[in-house]
Amino acid sequence: MSGGESKLSAFGVATLAALCDSHNPQILGLELDSVSVDDPVVCNGNGQIQHQDSAMTTHLKKTNNQMVKPHRFNHLPKRPAVDLEFKDLSYSVQKGPRWRRTGFKALLKSVSGKFCSRELVGIMGPSGAGKSTLMNILAGYRETGMKGQILVNGKPRDLRKFRKMSCYIMQDDMLLPHLTAREAMMVSANLKLNETMHVAEIMSALGLLDCAHTRTSALSGGQCKRLAIALELVNNPPVIAFSSLHVVCLFLITIETYHSGNYLDHTFATSTLKQFYILFKRTFITICRDQVLTHLRIISHILVGVVTGLLYLKIGNDANKVLNNTGFLFFSMLFLMFGALMPTVLTFPLEMPVFLREHLNYWYSLKAYCLAKTMADIPFQVLCPVLYCTIVYWMTEQPPEAARFLLFIALSICTSLVAQSLGLLVGAASTSLQVATFIGPVTSVPVLLFSGFFVTFDTIPKYLQMSPTLTLNITLGRQTRHMVFHVDFGLLNWHFISSVS
Repeated sequence: MSGGESKLSAFGVATLAALCDSHNPQILGLELDSVSVDDPVVCNGNGQIQHQDSAMTTHLKKTNNQMVKPHRFNHLPKRPAVDLEFKDLSYSVQKGPRWRRTGFKALLKSVSGKFCSRELVGIMGPSGAGKSTLMNILAGYRETGMKGQILVNGKPRDLRKFRKMSCYIMQDDMLLPHLTAREAMMVSANLKLNETMHVAEIMSALGLLDCAHTRTSALSGGQCKRLAIALELVNNPPVIAFSSLHVVCLFLITIETYHSGNYLDHTFATSTLKQFYILFKRTFITICRDQVLTHLRIISHILVGVVTGLLYLKIGNDANKVLNNTGFLFFSMLFLMFGALMPTVLTFPLEMPVFLREHLNYWYSLKAYCLAKTMADIPFQVLCPVLYCTIVYWMTEQPPEAARFLLFIALSICTSLVAQSLGLLVGAASTSLQVATFIGPVTSVPVLLFSGFFVTFDTIPKYLQMSPTLTLNITLGRQTRHMVFHVDFGLLNWHFISSVS
């Protein structure tokens, strides 16, 4: 592989030019006498090459600092061998902020190379040489600003098909913290293979059986890294990209392959309906185990409901407190909106790295994930308003009529669901948790400002009323205001209510 100013260098395991450097035995963070590779040659501690009897017979796997017997996977699905080649690959980014561009900066210049099947190839270079950039481009994570050719088996790369037959394991372990190691493996197997029969075999080979029922948040760093690799090994991808070279030496696996020049199809292993079911189940389990998103939210709705009920105790039966009753109902909608908005805004950005890894590695479609994410949270978005409304409605002595009580709950649930959707939108559009925390409350200000409680609709300028968003807010605000003044016991006639509004 050659490169201009990128100063990239590569090594192949077949030659072991870099591994067998006796002057730097810690080049990959491991003792060389504990390294064996999936090729006919290995290195000993003196940096000498030793030949093995046959290829694809050994691999390195350390469990509790002990070398264990190699494991051959004969039951994983067979995949075609892949040769990856890139020619005159260049990549540049714009310099300066968006409002004041000062030109382009080249990160890669005319880089060429070829990675053949049955080879382990590492990309080495100083900090800032462009190693991660090249990996992201080859894995298909970056396309804008790239020039050059990327060939798969001598043909131009089809990105969708290539993502189906490859995986990219990043340096950071992006795992859902509330799932156990076995549950994470089962999800991966169900999505990638539509079966789970080989999960135990892979976990045993990678030393994960002892922690199979441990949540990923409680795993050690090495166990998390092995689990991240195991999740991608389920479907035996022909191309595996690692962002950290020492991980490659820890987990070289012997897997059967066969040679074929055909591309894999770009369809998912499971149907959209099956993806939705698997993701819905996973998301529901995660929500149930999340103490912040679920447990604290339920407790807060109960406690705030009791405090609100005590503050507005028995005001619904007093005609002199109709304005207090209006404030109570408006506060209830406000609390339910933020109670559904902020937990979603705060938690969704934390799941974004996991979603990007799984989606870009072609686990599932975007529509299946979005639908499962929304539907799994609906039971809790319904439960919390029901708990709150049941407490405050009767403590404040609102009209004891089933129709009005159900209407109050229905509007509360609708408010919660709309706020949840807004939270998902803000969380997905935000670049960080800090940005999402700021944008979330800000986006709710127009809804409150044009709700009809702070300023009457008649005084709003005509050019603002013509806005589709504000028109919707005004319509909903009128309906909500109608409910607010209609929920009292009928102690006041409609003429008096209209004059108050």
